[in-house]
Amino acid sequence: MAGRILKEDIDALRQQADIVAVIGDYTTLRRAGKSFKGLCPFHTERTPSFTCTPDGNFFHCFGCGASGDIYDFLQRVEGMDFPEAVETLARRSGFPLRYEQLSNRERRAIGERSRLVAVSHLARDHFVRRLLGEEGTAAREYLKSRGFGRAEADAFQLGFAPEAWDDLSRALVADGVEAEDLLAIGVSVRNDRGGLRDRFRGRVIFPIHDPGGDVIGFGGRVLPGIDFGDFEPPKYLNSPETPLYRKSRVLYGVPQARAEIVARDQVLICEGYTDVIALHQAGFANAVATCGTAVGVEHLRALARYTKRVVLAFDADRAGTQAAERAWEAVRELAGTGTTALDLSVLPLPEGRDPADLVGDVGADGLREAVGTARPVVPFLIAARRAQADLTSEQGRVAALREALTVLGQEPDPELRRGWARSEVARPLGVAYDLVVATAARQGIRLDTVEGVASTRGQRAPRPAAQAAPADPAVADARLERAVLRAVLQTPDLLPPAAGTLQVDSFHHPSAAAVWRAVAAAGGPGASGDAVLAAAEDDLVRDVVRGLLLEPDPADSAEEPELRRRAATDLVHRLVARGLVAEEQALRERLSAVDAAGAPEEVLRLQGELQELAARRRALRDGEDAG
Repeated sequence: MAGRILKEDIDALRQQADIVAVIGDYTTLRRAGKSFKGLCPFHTERTPSFTCTPDGNFFHCFGCGASGDIYDFLQRVEGMDFPEAVETLARRSGFPLRYEQLSNRERRAIGERSRLVAVSHLARDHFVRRLLGEEGTAAREYLKSRGFGRAEADAFQLGFAPEAWDDLSRALVADGVEAEDLLAIGVSVRNDRGGLRDRFRGRVIFPIHDPGGDVIGFGGRVLPGIDFGDFEPPKYLNSPETPLYRKSRVLYGVPQARAEIVARDQVLICEGYTDVIALHQAGFANAVATCGTAVGVEHLRALARYTKRVVLAFDADRAGTQAAERAWEAVRELAGTGTTALDLSVLPLPEGRDPADLVGDVGADGLREAVGTARPVVPFLIAARRAQADLTSEQGRVAALREALTVLGQEPDPELRRGWARSEVARPLGVAYDLVVATAARQGIRLDTVEGVASTRGQRAPRPAAQAAPADPAVADARLERAVLRAVLQTPDLLPPAAGTLQVDSFHHPSAAAVWRAVAAAGGPGASGDAVLAAAEDDLVRDVVRGLLLEPDPADSAEEPELRRRAATDLVHRLVARGLVAEEQALRERLSAVDAAGAPEEVLRLQGELQELAARRRALRDGEDAG
């Protein structure tokens, strides 16, 4: 079909690109032998089961089964189609793509995301030039008043939108950008006469990036002192929803904060762009911010790839408390999907102060101390409800008790519920713990416990040895076949000569047999992983091959090459010996039938074959070549 990217470029880019660098933008990877492991970006897990390898540029998750090459990863994690994934990877890698001859209509239809990202980058560059130019003096002074200089402006790519109706729109259209693309990314809107006017005017601009560093949207803070006449603009203005920008999924500052989030195993979530920059400046580069929306499930799902410890650094007002409540709802919703629960805490801020103010008030050391006193979200919310109650009357205390229990009942851990019922409810309200228990029971919340249950919660009684399930021979056979195929694909140079006798009938499991057919079609043991993948029958077989290529080999722990060679030899010899045993059994059955039929010459011939098979099995047992 006309308009496609040239196949040779697709293949060359697949080989040249660095899958570890690309996936590292979405989850933390650590070297594990020849591969890299990390938490799966496609499902939340506690123990890493996601593996990728630079050799072949493919990935496989042993938890959820996600598998594919570098293009599959981008398509899945970003919701792209194939051309967009190729073009995104090419842009990140600096790889020039070539296309088949395109009509004008086809040129516009291919790679919309890449085109819109490119336009967003042009808009960012325009805003940056305006900030650094003569017209940006007032914006630079504002940033200076907040304590931000050139270093912060460069790190976060800050810009400025002058107070002009069409400064950006006019400049980019003059540079050849289509008006429809400016409308699509939300930096321009239609005016009353059908022309373009700028969405952002008289504002400091904060570009918003995806985890890979692409600009996907903008936030703007109005400059103080600008006279807008009768129109009072909002203090902050964000990009609208666009094909690139979905505020329910986007957090500001992730590319700048990701490494520090992983290093500290903690993330601070703020409400404002300047809060993030101030925290980074103070040494807390693990800070990100929502983009004008509440913390939601998708925000938390993205952060869970980097850490389970989330601290909310919201303004100390009623809106901040409500934001914490919504974040707590999102944590519970995420846990309800089977995701490991996040550890959600709230940074206590002085009344009327935001994180940026706190940095100015107490400095980095004071901020570090404040973060260390972050309260778990449930006690924080209970205290917030209690602060709004009238505790001077009995009626007020009862109402406060019910409010506190409404929050407490949302905590799924019964041990925490009981502990906080005493420390955060009974004691502060001055009521007996028994009254708290009774009131909780009427609200459907259980706080009492049965003796002996808590100490064994979540544990199973050990199965007596006499009841242990017997080993399944079919499972053992399948494991052996998988181990042999792993050696064939990963360490063919360590295989013994007996590997040359393997054939498709040597593998009983259908998947193993399909993998061996792909190996044979690719040229046998020693063929490259790419060749085996290309020869595989279908995507299911390719997934198995990728899993085998990435699966840790227990022999890798052996430091001596000879020990690894012996391990590979033992696996192959066991599989070949299994086949020989089956051949012997078939020969004995045939021998019995021939002997009963009275054919002595045939009996002698079959006995000779049995002796040969027995000799080959002895050779395998002794570690010799039995080919």
